[in-house]
Amino acid sequence: MGSCCSHSENREGNHQGVHQQQIIPRVIGRQQQNGNVIQDVNEQYKIYFDIIEQQFSGKGLKRTQAYKSHIDIGQIDRLRNVFWETRVEGKQEIWQILRSIINEEEETARLLVQEAELKPIKDSLQHVYDKLGQKYDVPIFCINDPIEYSNEKFEDRGLIQNYSNESLKLIIRSANLNGKDIVVECKQNQSVIDLKEIINVELKKENQIQFESMKLFYKGKDMQDNYQVGRYNLNKEAIITAYLKILPKT
Repeated sequence: MGSCCSHSENREGNHQGVHQQQIIPRVIGRQQQNGNVIQDVNEQYKIYFDIIEQQFSGKGLKRTQAYKSHIDIGQIDRLRNVFWETRVEGKQEIWQILRSIINEEEETARLLVQEAELKPIKDSLQHVYDKLGQKYDVPIFCINDPIEYSNEKFEDRGLIQNYSNESLKLIIRSANLNGKDIVVECKQNQSVIDLKEIINVELKKENQIQFESMKLFYKGKDMQDNYQVGRYNLNKEAIITAYLKILPKT
């Protein structure tokens, strides 16, 4: 993993005072990008991290903007595992190669990039094309550790873990589904961003829909990413309206 510390690009080896008690929810999978436009792959994780402007971590292929974390290192590791294990776009072998490259020294990393015929954008592993033109985006927390931990805790940002793990079957309705609803299952204590991930996977599996963004509404209320599903008092088979920004066909 890339390296960092509180005031330089060297990794801090000891995370004193960091606790392991929180459970990180699954995060929505990266959605397909449009052409050569680079969208901010880090945006969907902003509840967990604050990017520090004009400050950087890592070197070479692993150089990224520095960031401050609202979660501890154990939770970051779990979030990393969720990211790598829930990729549904592109080729799985390329995701595995990228995951491996990030753990290598710069010289070895460049050799692996060359062997895999990958093309990093702006010489960074954050945005990479394979030889067929498929784009792979990697968030900075998968490349480097935070340089600092915030005093403002993750739980203070709205994701209060006080709902049960009871499962709900939810009906997802969207104008983009041509009148055909989909049914998904989600637990009360999963986050709305969790629910989006579940919908995202189902849409790709059943409808092959590629979209740039998703907004969910229940009874006209905008469902916020950082809240748990239980906050919205959903009944079983409640109807969730999904507004999708569809990517144009190329």
